[in-house]
Amino acid sequence: MNDATKRVSVRRATIDDAEALAELTRGLNAHQGDPVGAFSATVARRDGFGDAPCWTALIAERAGQPVGYAMFHASYDAPHAARGLYLQDLYVRDDARRLGVGRALMAAVAREARQAGCVFFWWTAKQWNTEALAFYRALGATADTVVAHALFGTAFDKLIDSDTATGGRPGEKAPPTRRLRPRTRVH
Repeated sequence: MNDATKRVSVRRATIDDAEALAELTRGLNAHQGDPVGAFSATVARRDGFGDAPCWTALIAERAGQPVGYAMFHASYDAPHAARGLYLQDLYVRDDARRLGVGRALMAAVAREARQAGCVFFWWTAKQWNTEALAFYRALGATADTVVAHALFGTAFDKLIDSDTATGGRPGEKAPPTRRLRPRTRVH
C-alpha cells in the first residue's frame, strides 16, 4: 500500500454524495440493529441539501472511496450558555477501522464546531458498543450516565392530541406521524 491509499481525507458532503451517505447509513443501521431502509438517497437530498437542511455530513475517503461519515446538527447547552454540535451519526466501514478514519472524522467535526462558534460537541453511544466507548475514552471524551428519552409514533401523537393548554382542543387529533423505532445513536 502506498501513502496515497493510506491517507484519509475528510470533506463536507454534497448533494452528489447522497447515494454514498445512504449506503454508509445502511451499514451503520445494520451494525446497530436499526431499520436499514428508511434513509435513502432521496431522503438525504431532501433533509441534508434541500431548502432547509436539518443536518450536515462529512465524508471520509481513502483512495477516493467513501469509508465513513459523520452527521451532526446544532445544539445548545443552557447551563453554560454555550453553542455546540450534536453528533448524530459516526460510522466507519469495517474494512477501514483502526486506520485513523474515526479520529479524522471526530477532529473534522470539532473543527466544524469551532468554525461555527461552538465550544463543544456531544454524542451518545450504546452501552454494548465497547469498541466505540474505548475509542471515545482514548479521545479524551467525558462520559456521563444519561438516560435518553424519545417520543415516537403513538406516544408522540398522544401527547400532541392531549395538549389543551397550548391550543389543542379535547378530542381533536393530530394527523398520524410516521412510526419510528426509538434509538440512541453514535457508535
